[in-house]
Amino acid sequence: IFVHYHLVLQPCLCLSPEHSRLKMRVAVLEESVKSSEVECKASRETVLRLVAELDQERRKAASSVAALDSLKVVYTQLKRVKQTLTERLEASKRVIEAARRESHCLENQVEELERRIQEAESKLQAFLETLVGLLEKRCEDVILPTERDSLPEVEMRLCCVSEKLSEQTELHHIAQQRAQLAEQQVQDLRGRLQCLEAELLTADMHCDRLQHSKQDYEEFLEQLSKTMKVEDFDIDLDFEMKLKFILSRAEQLVRQEGTALVESKSLTYSLQRKLKSQKEQIESKGLHIQLLRKKVSELEEEKKTRSALAAEQNDAQLQAARLQKKLECLQSELKATKLSNTELKAQLSHTSELKVEGRRVSFFFQLVDFRMLVSQTLGLDATALALPNYEIIKLLETLLHGHCHRHHLHHHANIPRHYSTHQRPHLQQVQELSDGSNLYVTTCRSHET
Repeated sequence: IFVHYHLVLQPCLCLSPEHSRLKMRVAVLEESVKSSEVECKASRETVLRLVAELDQERRKAASSVAALDSLKVVYTQLKRVKQTLTERLEASKRVIEAARRESHCLENQVEELERRIQEAESKLQAFLETLVGLLEKRCEDVILPTERDSLPEVEMRLCCVSEKLSEQTELHHIAQQRAQLAEQQVQDLRGRLQCLEAELLTADMHCDRLQHSKQDYEEFLEQLSKTMKVEDFDIDLDFEMKLKFILSRAEQLVRQEGTALVESKSLTYSLQRKLKSQKEQIESKGLHIQLLRKKVSELEEEKKTRSALAAEQNDAQLQAARLQKKLECLQSELKATKLSNTELKAQLSHTSELKVEGRRVSFFFQLVDFRMLVSQTLGLDATALALPNYEIIKLLETLLHGHCHRHHLHHHANIPRHYSTHQRPHLQQVQELSDGSNLYVTTCRSHET
């Protein structure tokens, strides 16, 4: 067995350095696999983060492009509105200028007409004064030929002046109406001018806001280009060209991340295959080592069982010697116990005889006590020992017969019977005697048992 044990143990000892070397190699491979898993996990996280950032940037770029397009549309609309407003403003300015010139001409005409009216009125007043002076003269009938000849001419002139005056008043009235219309048009044009100025102000403010939002968007594009490392394009490029350049850079980054993700996946797959092959080799070598360990453990168990059997045999021999000594001691103790048992049996027989004798004595005393109780119940002298027992029994029988006869009469007739005073205690004594007889019988039965 020991030779077989050494033969099995020698290859195990030879395999132990190889096993330790394999263990170290497995530990190194596990560390490398762990590090590669950590790197793969980190690369996966970075790829996912970059993809998320790229999607976010794409969404931002799309939203910014949409916002830029909407801003462009709004800007063009505002430009058109501004152009129309400026055209309307210039037209209103021209209309206002023409209205001003027309109102100025009308004012001049009104002033001229007023001046002419004043001159005609002054001439008419002078003519009337001269006419009144001529009419107030006393020599009304005497008219000079010159004045008589000049009268129709004056009348004609007066008619002409009155016609001119009526025409001038009509013209003055028309001029006043036109002046009022012109003033109303001026006021309307002023109101429209104020409205157009307010619209122009709002359009300028909106243009300023658009310019500010455009500057913010350009700053955002610059920051986006810096984050995406797009620093090669020219500053003088158009806005749309910048957007196209940034989108192409984003697509390039997406392609690079996709290729990096594919490479990382292929690397992780190859590492997993290597890890699987290494694990299979480790498992096969582990199974071989387990078989060798099982053989070694079986040999060690066999050796232990043999040593345990030898130790148990020695223990059994010692135990047998101890038991032999204990048997001798027990045999001597058995002899002593047998002797003591015989002595105890003799003592037990003597004690049983004493118990029987004591029972007899106690029974005798009980009989004596019963006889004294019965005699006392019957009213006899208990101290007179010469009184025979048959007389006591006979007296008891007579008392019992009398008691039975009275009981029978009591059941057939409900008339109470009167006893003498010397017979009443005897009835009580008979009852006590019957109770005592029952007690005697029970005590006798207990003694017999």
